[in-house]
Amino acid sequence: MDMHYKIGYIDEDTNQVKLYRRKLRDFGFEVVGYDFHKGITIEELMEQVYNSDIDLLMIDFRLNESNIVPFNGDAVEREIYEKKPLFPHIIFTNKADQAEPEVDDLKIIFDKEVVFPSDDESENPQTRRFIDTLTKSIEQYKRHISKRKDIISELLEKEQNVTLSTEEKNLLLSTQRELLSLDTLRISEVPESLTSVDSLDKIAKARQDAEAYIKSLLQKGSDERKG
Repeated sequence: MDMHYKIGYIDEDTNQVKLYRRKLRDFGFEVVGYDFHKGITIEELMEQVYNSDIDLLMIDFRLNESNIVPFNGDAVEREIYEKKPLFPHIIFTNKADQAEPEVDDLKIIFDKEVVFPSDDESENPQTRRFIDTLTKSIEQYKRHISKRKDIISELLEKEQNVTLSTEEKNLLLSTQRELLSLDTLRISEVPESLTSVDSLDKIAKARQDAEAYIKSLLQKGSDERKG
């Protein structure tokens, strides 16, 4: 089956990563795991995540069971929410009862044994619902980002030919700031200094001042010749 989306799976147990890589492959998902070693910090782990170019992140809750790391999945979830607040991510665990008191958003907790029972998973309604949830979360996020990038591109292209209205300038700035807030780790595709209302106004003002100055010099030269 062709792979449609790429999922990162944070689990210190490589056998679990392999198991769900196989299960999710049947539904068109590519699953990648991450390197765990004794003493790895949450910052080092998240650096791997941010560099893996994934569409959704699955996080095991009991990460400290093997005494490799001192933190659990709730700490990872808060980290991803702080840096990329709308990025699709879930807590994927067979310890849902332990995760619920620690995780801020209960809707993102999925029990492995419920969504992937031992019977025919392709026909199981819980499995289908889980797959649909992952797919819709990814597609919704992609549409959200794409729509805002299109707004920025259209306004910047328009600004090359005509002066933007105040409303358009404000829309350009607010949309760029929204994209920045959704992913504080990436370098902005359009520097905010180029899209701020103040900067756009200053560029226009500088052009007007230069034209007025040249006009005044020409007028002064004409007056002197007359005198």
